[in-house]
Amino acid sequence: MKTKCLSSKHQVLQEIAGRRMAEGTFLPSIRELESLTRASRQTVYFALRELTEDGVLESIPRRGYRVLNAQLAGELLTRTGEVQIAYVVPRWIQHGAANPACTHILAGAEAQAARAKVNLVYLTLPWQPDETRFSLRSLALKSRRITGAMLVGPTPDFVAERFIAAAGVPVVLLDNVSDYASTVCVSQDNLSGAARAVRHLFEKGHRRIGMISVKPRKMRLNERFAGFHAEMHRLRLLDQIPFVKEMEWDADTQEGGFQAATELLRDGFNGASAILALNDAIGVGALRAFEQAGLRIPRDLSLIAIGNEAAADPLVRPALTTVAADLGRLGELGFMALRQYMRNPDCGGQTTLLGMTLFERDSVRDLNI
Repeated sequence: MKTKCLSSKHQVLQEIAGRRMAEGTFLPSIRELESLTRASRQTVYFALRELTEDGVLESIPRRGYRVLNAQLAGELLTRTGEVQIAYVVPRWIQHGAANPACTHILAGAEAQAARAKVNLVYLTLPWQPDETRFSLRSLALKSRRITGAMLVGPTPDFVAERFIAAAGVPVVLLDNVSDYASTVCVSQDNLSGAARAVRHLFEKGHRRIGMISVKPRKMRLNERFAGFHAEMHRLRLLDQIPFVKEMEWDADTQEGGFQAATELLRDGFNGASAILALNDAIGVGALRAFEQAGLRIPRDLSLIAIGNEAAADPLVRPALTTVAADLGRLGELGFMALRQYMRNPDCGGQTTLLGMTLFERDSVRDLNI
């Protein structure tokens, strides 16, 4: 009886913490709760009585049980280790959770989950960039007893909105931002990161700064594109931009960077002394193409990129100067934001941006010397 009562109690707590039973509302009838928990009427009564004694519910004579404290429900679940949080990665992200950026973000989230004694469930969002219609049934969040979810990586607003609506539990967008006011987001500060890269080149004496990206730009690259132009405008260098090289949508890879650099070698640099690559994979690919063509980096051309996954490879020579966020910390902040959102649903609409750090290596020449 005790085990069955505890199981029933946990299921009701999960419904409340997942906001399927909102604070101030009455619970379903005892008969419906019997069906939900697959327990006898007596077991359900025992579970509800314990939750009333815990302060999660209040008993209203001839009315039923009302949710008194949803935040406490989440805390009780945490104490018993019964919280299930989904870590959801879109299918289109190359290699899914094995993607280097996702790996670092996941490590941070896992560290926080271990401290909080929370179970992480790893799922793939069944959506590809060319799809406008897709089903979320395979995620089966309710049958998995998921009480919160992190949707990881850049996804369009319509996809994030549909996922949030279908999930039925608190959701945090991790490494992404949204225009919807009620969404909780934790992301890299891509705008200021790109500005920091431009500023570093400016401090080293560079004025004619080109850029390599993709078009149409993916979400985070769009923010970096805006940051590049905003900082060039602030420095009164907009008319000094020698080129903006934009490749195909899926060319934000080392191969794409290599191809972009090859085309620049063919078409000319229009007097550029430095290039900003909007991610480090593009930067590493461009670096290899330039070196292969006989250009000496940074003596002949300086190169800086955003991100640290590919650039951290010790085989990349010369070592690529980058600006990057601590993605492990990003995972930690995303997990903490979700736990706060689960405890307090009224905190929706908050966006946390994690700043980027300059990693000065060997690919930028100081023209002031």
